Amino acid sequence: MHCLLCGHDRKASREHVIPRWVERAFAIDGPVQILRGEGVGMPKAKVHHRPTLSLTLDRSVCEQCNNEFLAGLERAIQPLLEPMMLRHESTTLELSDQGLLATWAVKTVYLLELAFRQHYPRARPIPGYVASDVELAWLRERREPPPRARVWLGCFDAMKTTAVMYEPSEAPVPVVPRGEPVIGHLTSFSLGYVALQVFSIDFVRADSAGAVQFQPPDPPPRLRGAVLPLWPTRLRRLPWPPPAFPHDDWNMFVTWGGSLR
Repeated sequence: MHCLLCGHDRKASREHVIPRWVERAFAIDGPVQILRGEGVGMPKAKVHHRPTLSLTLDRSVCEQCNNEFLAGLERAIQPLLEPMMLRHESTTLELSDQGLLATWAVKTVYLLELAFRQHYPRARPIPGYVASDVELAWLRERREPPPRARVWLGCFDAMKTTAVMYEPSEAPVPVVPRGEPVIGHLTSFSLGYVALQVFSIDFVRADSAGAVQFQPPDPPPRLRGAVLPLWPTRLRRLPWPPPAFPHDDWNMFVTWGGSLR
């Protein structure tokens, strides 16, 4: 098997892209669902898992990358993320915390999309982002998001009922001087009360095309102050949570008030 992270031919493994510690933390003991976006004006597709939240990526990651890089990242993030997502606990993220959470968010978005494509191949109006080999190698070797990636952090009113949400939006980036778009993606997902957005783009192609850096639109008034830049890091200490955005505003969060669709 050719590992998508290290590129070596090694023994394959099964990677739980929604990690098992998350499942245990939510104490899930019955049917649950992951809501996957299907586009504005269209119903959400209900992806059922009984009786667990597990979504696996099969035969794509080698045992060594799974046991070392991925498992190590999960061990590092759990003490930080678990009280935030479960209990809405206030915290202050130091620079190292911000980098760790951003790296974990990028990793999770990359693997979630690949797992959805494996298990639920039905075409979607807005498919998620598939990372390039260079981006995956950068993530593994540097232990940080690839160049041009951006991550935002918010607080989602999960109403004590919502474990996971996931939905992509396209985010075109203009090219200078030809004006041809380079398509990036802004992927939104939540774990409990923690909301994350990841901007992804093939940075090699974007650089060679002369694309400008992604400039997100201004958030709608109801989201202002609710979405914090997480990566690249800007503040030495980042307090969380900001004001939570309502459960019913998920679509506004995903599309930044419709400006991305």
